[in-house]
Amino acid sequence: MIALSLLLLLAIGPAAHAASLSPEPGNSPNADDSTTAYWVMLAIAAVIVVAVNAALIVAVVRFRARRGREPARVRAGRGIQPRAVAALAVLAAVVFVFGIVMTTRVSDVEPSGPEGLEASSARTAQLDLSLPSGAEPLRILASGQQWLWRYEYPDGTFSYYELVVPVDTTVQLQLESTDVVHRWWIPELGGKFDAVPGRGNQTWFRADEEGTYEGQSAAFSGPGYATMRARVRAVPVPEYEAWLEQQGDDIQEAQEAVQERVQAEAAAAADEEASQ
Repeated sequence: MIALSLLLLLAIGPAAHAASLSPEPGNSPNADDSTTAYWVMLAIAAVIVVAVNAALIVAVVRFRARRGREPARVRAGRGIQPRAVAALAVLAAVVFVFGIVMTTRVSDVEPSGPEGLEASSARTAQLDLSLPSGAEPLRILASGQQWLWRYEYPDGTFSYYELVVPVDTTVQLQLESTDVVHRWWIPELGGKFDAVPGRGNQTWFRADEEGTYEGQSAAFSGPGYATMRARVRAVPVPEYEAWLEQQGDDIQEAQEAVQERVQAEAAAAADEEASQ
């Protein structure tokens, strides 16, 4: 009865309860498939709840005790239990097959769209960014560590915390961990995937729209896990190529500055030792 009342309330005011029932809208094909599976399973659960509560109400109304009358003794027909078991078995089989189909769909890596990185492969080759072309996805290594993510791009460029990708481009994310188990999760781009020390794992997504997608840690990885955030920024292909080139130049400049400082400190230490 309580479950039926909740369903009736949801039917009366769906707008008020949409935020609590519906997941975040997907912006990647695999996220859309997960959302579809969620709504299908919710619908099946709702049908079961309504059917059970409806049968309970019918039984209570039909066989309730009345004043001055003895309650009737009722026995179920001989075939009702096998029919109920058969119906539930068919439902379980349907759910099982549906789960396999949706899992396969989510796992299959789809090609990039017409606005993706492959659409500008000629320009990419001219810039010599060593990026994949054709039907190959953009492969990026995501390393989890206490307590941030490090992303390494195909040309060796890397970034922390924020992953920058071209829009409408299939990104295949290779997950690894340097210490403990971490869980990479951007709700709008797909499901949760673990980065386990010593073991490889992977996931993929294709951001359909430009924008910034926020994620967070979903597995306890130590006292600082609550501050472990993930962010994906999807930008147009030209902006991604410019960012990648600039990021590489900034990293090289920083490395040269560090090297110069190390050499200067080593020379100063040698001069001091010689003066003594």
